[in-house]
Amino acid sequence: MAVAVALLAPPVRADIRAPVATAPSELPRPERPAAADPSSAPEPDAPVPAPREPLDERVHAGRHWRLDTARGAIHVWAPADYDAETAAAVVFVHGYWVGVDEAWGSYRLAEQFALSGINALFIVPEAPAAKWEPIAWPSLADLLRTVTEGVDLAMPAHRLVAVGHSGAYRTLGLWLANPALDTVVLLDALYADYGLLGWVRASKQRRLVNIVYETGRYSEYLHRRLPSTRRVDGLPADGLPDARIVYVRTGAGHWELVTDGVALPLALRAIDVPRLGSAPDLPLGLPLRDPSPTTDDAVPLRLLERGAEFTP
Repeated sequence: MAVAVALLAPPVRADIRAPVATAPSELPRPERPAAADPSSAPEPDAPVPAPREPLDERVHAGRHWRLDTARGAIHVWAPADYDAETAAAVVFVHGYWVGVDEAWGSYRLAEQFALSGINALFIVPEAPAAKWEPIAWPSLADLLRTVTEGVDLAMPAHRLVAVGHSGAYRTLGLWLANPALDTVVLLDALYADYGLLGWVRASKQRRLVNIVYETGRYSEYLHRRLPSTRRVDGLPADGLPDARIVYVRTGAGHWELVTDGVALPLALRAIDVPRLGSAPDLPLGLPLRDPSPTTDDAVPLRLLERGAEFTP
């Protein structure tokens, strides 16, 4: 009788507690239900590509060339709605401790160029990776001639712009002799007086944007002698002033000026080159990517290790 009563009695229940909040990463992943008939089970789902962000779409809609030359590789990128009649040629020169292919991938230059939204043909040549290496392209005219022969696209007829980071000042110093060069953008690249003052003073049509993190010594010397300089503190999200000479002091960091996707497109938007009507109005800064050093988007480790060791 006791056994029978025990079997018929309801099971004892534990106290019911309020659910405990669990971090999303700790939640169990739901299992996929099994098919009722194994013979009719569907094939494993094919991987579905993630939808591209507007900036990714902009990059992939453009055209990219990688030219192999005796002086090293040259990367060229043009937006989809590039118009040579009003475009500028923008030549970006990387600094030390990186080659052009690494700079193209780790700096995500195509994305930064697309983020600027300007109508330009963007050219990225090989440059010295250390102070003891020779300059790959001492002649800007030779570089442009090589690009003209290597891409099936009309060259810009509007402006010629040189952009340099860090040790790029050695290359840019030689290019100042080219009469077609009308704009220079420096990303922490004023480590010496290489004729920039005379170049700016020689024509009121020439423009200079100088963004500075650790090159304040020569920058102060230069801009004290250029009274029309517009000085800016920080990297304003709403844009730099419309001025012929702009001097920006920032604490963003030496390498961050070419990796964060803020300083470079910000400067390009300020050099009086027409914006493309179809360019999306995107905020400054690059979307996050997998920081694993095995990806093309990762900044080369030696840049981080040697960043504090730079000497001009």
